[in-house]
Amino acid sequence: MTTHNTDQSRLVVIKRYTTQDTVYLDADLLRNHGIECCVNGAIGATTLPYIQGQVSLLVSEKDAQEAVRIVPGASLPEEDE
Repeated sequence: MTTHNTDQSRLVVIKRYTTQDTVYLDADLLRNHGIECCVNGAIGATTLPYIQGQVSLLVSEKDAQEAVRIVPGASLPEEDE
């Protein structure tokens, strides 16, 4: 069975982390507010812990403004990204 996602929104990074410890807390916070999100780079941070700032929290572009309001330290991406 194939599931088709009709939401064609672009994903944007709202916050970068130096470790994966807190990214999952922020992801749960967003999900508890009904905002879908994903974590990028968590496996690399586990296998290569000396690489700092490689874990990112991503949300749909349409949810980014609300997500930034909810997650402490999050920010909207620059226009030129």
